[in-house]
Amino acid sequence: MDGVHDTERPPVYHELEPGAIVAELWPGGPPRLFALVWEGDDENDQIVREVTAYGIALPNGSATTVGPAGSGWANWRSADSACWRMDSDLVWLSQ
Repeated sequence: MDGVHDTERPPVYHELEPGAIVAELWPGGPPRLFALVWEGDDENDQIVREVTAYGIALPNGSATTVGPAGSGWANWRSADSACWRMDSDLVWLSQ
């Protein structure tokens, strides 16, 4: 690519490992992804499961969720609070 040159500036994160970057940026740990899953029975007594929301738990303990179609977002005190209020099971998708 013409006109594009390497910068002489050092990289922002220098030579830190990814784990060290996370520890430096988020002392409480990185954000964690989760899903809220509702489970019930249909008219034939078969178990039905559906994702009611996807969410992210922040290092300060709060959480935000959004519906599976991308609408209906909400802020919560915690992922557990969202789970309880939405009558769903909490499934962690990341560490």
